[in-house]
Amino acid sequence: MSKIVFNIPAYLPYSEKEIKELIDPDQFKKIVFVNKSEQLKEVIEDADVVVTFPCEASVIQKGKKLKWLQALSVGVDAFPLKELHEKGVIITNGKGVHRIHMAEYAIASMIMLARNIHLMMNNKFHHTWSRKVPQDEIFGATVGILGLGSIGQEVAKKASLMGMRVIGIKNNPAKTPYVDKVAGIEDIKMVFEESDYIINLLPETHKTRKIINKFLFSIMKKEACLINMGRGGTVDEKDMIEALQNGELRGLVSDVFEQEPLPEDSPLWKMNNVVITPHMCGESVKYMDKFMPILQNNLRVYQGGTGNMINLVDLNKGY
Repeated sequence: MSKIVFNIPAYLPYSEKEIKELIDPDQFKKIVFVNKSEQLKEVIEDADVVVTFPCEASVIQKGKKLKWLQALSVGVDAFPLKELHEKGVIITNGKGVHRIHMAEYAIASMIMLARNIHLMMNNKFHHTWSRKVPQDEIFGATVGILGLGSIGQEVAKKASLMGMRVIGIKNNPAKTPYVDKVAGIEDIKMVFEESDYIINLLPETHKTRKIINKFLFSIMKKEACLINMGRGGTVDEKDMIEALQNGELRGLVSDVFEQEPLPEDSPLWKMNNVVITPHMCGESVKYMDKFMPILQNNLRVYQGGTGNMINLVDLNKGY
């Protein structure tokens, strides 16, 4: 008897009825909904399919019948890929779900840094009325996008339409709409030299681990800023803190960190030129509405045995 389990956090609005309408009752005799990893661990043993956010290896190891894992997230580095690979599990992700709202986060962050809204908010908390806060604009500035996937391309589109010059890197450099210059990751130095704003969307792999380091910070423009939306492990946090302290990096907006939650003793908490968000730029009240077409397609393929699943993860690459 086939079983499918949905581990969807309680804070994400969704309709069980709408999901059940996608499922062939002849294919899946049991449909289970949970909202915590601890609950998933209790019901995964006889599950053939699991739809979930990242979970620990101990959870996956209990899935004796698991054939397909549909990740709700785009990044899969937080999943136990080794164990999934050993089990021969097919993995698909949520690529495309975050395109609009994460691009809006990137644009909002650049405008905030240009107008120094974060500094004015600090003044507000100290009851300080100061008109000496520099006011710039993103029009005419250069944005460097590290990772020109679906999110990066949407950032490029929005930034270009707002009058920015757009450059970026991708694994297979090719002409990309709204991007003035595309290079491979081996040319990341060029992006750091030319950009006023760096948008980091890189996944964490063995190639990208701490790729943003002291050297790259040292060649940035004096007034350049970093917006980190990819993975905390792609940045050498110690080098980044030093760059913020010595003025090589004017400002930082970071949603991701090497260790999460960010430790209370991290110097980043006390820096006026740093804006911290708790790994939530990928969240949206419309998240499940955007995810449903991916789930619908992949369920149809799995249940029917024909067609192609979208967003298949290459376990050798890690994304």
